[in-house]
Amino acid sequence: MPARNEANAMVAIAARDLLALRREWKSTLLFSFFFPIAFLGLFGGLIEQNLASDLPFNFLQFALVGMVGCMLTQFTMMNVTSLVEERETGFTQEIFVAPVSRFSIVAGKILGGSATGLIQITPFFVVAWALGAPLTWGLVSGILWVAPVALLLGGALGVLLSGIFATSPKAVDQAVIMVMFPQMFLSGAIVPISHSNGFLNLLVRLMPATYLVDLMRSVAYRGSSVYGPFQLYAPWLDLVVIVAVSAAFFVAGTLLFSNRERNR
Repeated sequence: MPARNEANAMVAIAARDLLALRREWKSTLLFSFFFPIAFLGLFGGLIEQNLASDLPFNFLQFALVGMVGCMLTQFTMMNVTSLVEERETGFTQEIFVAPVSRFSIVAGKILGGSATGLIQITPFFVVAWALGAPLTWGLVSGILWVAPVALLLGGALGVLLSGIFATSPKAVDQAVIMVMFPQMFLSGAIVPISHSNGFLNLLVRLMPATYLVDLMRSVAYRGSSVYGPFQLYAPWLDLVVIVAVSAAFFVAGTLLFSNRERNR
């Protein structure tokens, strides 16, 4: 049954990534705690103590929602770009000769990267709780509702970067960093961006993560008026943009990567 074969291939590839996470859990745990401590604890703490006293909401809570959205995307993107490293070891050649669709193989990598990304994001909630950020059920459930959209965007970005930089693991690692930091600082993950103008406003609108962070906060703060002045777009528009961009990145990245494998 073709559909069953495709599904089995996706699950097998995703399970392989989870097994790799299990083997490297110590280094993964340390890496997962680095970002919340550095960006939420240190950087966010400095902003809260020195610049956020007049905001109508808790700044650490505000930063938590944005950082979780960005880091879900980031962790998934990093896991998917391991395709390039596996290309050097010959693993991708082995699975690409299997009688399954290239899209199913890449989707399996996204599925595995999404699962590991969800695990890696847990320290953000631990650090936020330790810092005293209000963690209500409505806030956490709102984040979880939008998490699949963040994972989809991260997976699609990872596939696109893997397709463009398929010949060099070092190049794709550098590309991930170059994509990560502009998204984080210009998407409003840490500070409000509703009053941006000029060239910065253009860059803000070009960042896919801007729409993700806006959607995640809209859902997490649903029923509350405190976020209204900082909301950029209607939630449905954010969702449409993210899905459309993710679909385009996924298709383009898969075709690029498959073409490089055939010409290798």
